[in-house]
Amino acid sequence: MIIPPARSCDRHGSRMPMPKPLSQPQHSLRDWLATAPQGFLHSPRFSSRREQQVAIAACVLWFWAQLLYLRYLSATPWPWLESLLESTAVVMIGGFPVLWWASDQRDCAKLAQRWQGRLLLSLGLYMAIGLALPEASRFPWHRVLTNLIFADQGGLNLLIFLGGVGAMVRVPFLLRQNTTPPPLLWAWIGGATLYLLLSHSGLVSPAFPKGYSEGFLLAPLYLLLCAWGDWQRRHPPPTSATGLGWQEMPFIALSLFSLYWFSTPYFRFGPFVALQLFILVIILGKGLGRSHFGYSFEPRWRDARLLAALFLVASAILVPLGTLLGFLPLAKFNLTPSPLAVFVYVTLFAMRVGIFEEVIFRSGLMILVRDLLRHYGGDRWRPGVIAWGAILSCSLLFGVLHVGNEPSADMQLPLMAYRGVYILMASLASIFYCLAFACTQRLWVGVLLHGLVDAIAVVFFGAALVAPF
Repeated sequence: MIIPPARSCDRHGSRMPMPKPLSQPQHSLRDWLATAPQGFLHSPRFSSRREQQVAIAACVLWFWAQLLYLRYLSATPWPWLESLLESTAVVMIGGFPVLWWASDQRDCAKLAQRWQGRLLLSLGLYMAIGLALPEASRFPWHRVLTNLIFADQGGLNLLIFLGGVGAMVRVPFLLRQNTTPPPLLWAWIGGATLYLLLSHSGLVSPAFPKGYSEGFLLAPLYLLLCAWGDWQRRHPPPTSATGLGWQEMPFIALSLFSLYWFSTPYFRFGPFVALQLFILVIILGKGLGRSHFGYSFEPRWRDARLLAALFLVASAILVPLGTLLGFLPLAKFNLTPSPLAVFVYVTLFAMRVGIFEEVIFRSGLMILVRDLLRHYGGDRWRPGVIAWGAILSCSLLFGVLHVGNEPSADMQLPLMAYRGVYILMASLASIFYCLAFACTQRLWVGVLLHGLVDAIAVVFFGAALVAPF
């Protein structure tokens, strides 16, 4: 005989309904998309020891990929000495600090002070050796630096360049200090502005035509950003917003504005100096701790499964869509590319493009949007809304910022159609990068995924992606 379960009674003896049995947890894709990205709403913990090991291994791979590219895959192969110097400079000046700083918490003030001196010393040593090599003209910066301010005065122009860089990297740290005397601050700002004006216009330099006037726009913009930062320094907000807020925008802009110091003359590691300034001023200088920004390259085995899954899904979506829209030309499809080319392009796209964009857009922009949504949404917005709001906002802006990329000469799409397709493809790819960051709270999965996606587009389909190496 089946005995029905007894019903519980309240204190008056009336029967109470039995609670419904708990439903089994669902493991559908929809449930995963709703819950997994919420991981980056919490602060993770990192293992510095493993990050240091990864930093060393990654820099070794980066060095060999850069060297092999210059020696064997460049349109005009480089000699050994010039290749060794360029590869060493790109990794040691550009990439090594970015990877190494992620491995531990340090005194930001001391770190920033040491970095400024070491940067100027390493830049001066690199360029002095480069100017003395037999084929110094191989370096992209050689011709412009020789006539940057004065004609045929490489040594003097080098000193002026180092002075401009020194002022550029000093200003954001002075703006962070409330005790900086205004005359000292504006003396540094004035020196940086003067260098920016002279190095990006034909006002004095014989290296540029007289009509070259970019500096007349850049110099006032730089002064405006510095004035904004100085005003915020002297008028701090009465209550600081939780996390990263709008008050950090002038510091973020000044960090990224330093790209212009290295754009003329051109240096392969120029964007990474701007990235290092962003890390020291924002990620470490804000005082929130690097866990707040997910600034970690710690590898974990469980993240490898996520990388494989995201790569397969991204390929299944982006490749057919790209070929349908004419972004990935099927006529150039190469099923059996050179293993050397695959290794070099995956490594360089991950290291040269992936790390830069993942730190800026994921540890930077995505965290900024998350903190703003938390601050203004409060308890009214659910965690899933905040997580996906940050993912979609970051992805859309990431795509829009690729609008200036130029198509190759054999691209069949009209210019405006190409740019629209590029924005769409970059935005969709960014969703996968954002998911990688949100679910792991670390940058490595997004960096590798970024390198794989870009390398497949270039190596297998011959897509015209920007490859600054």
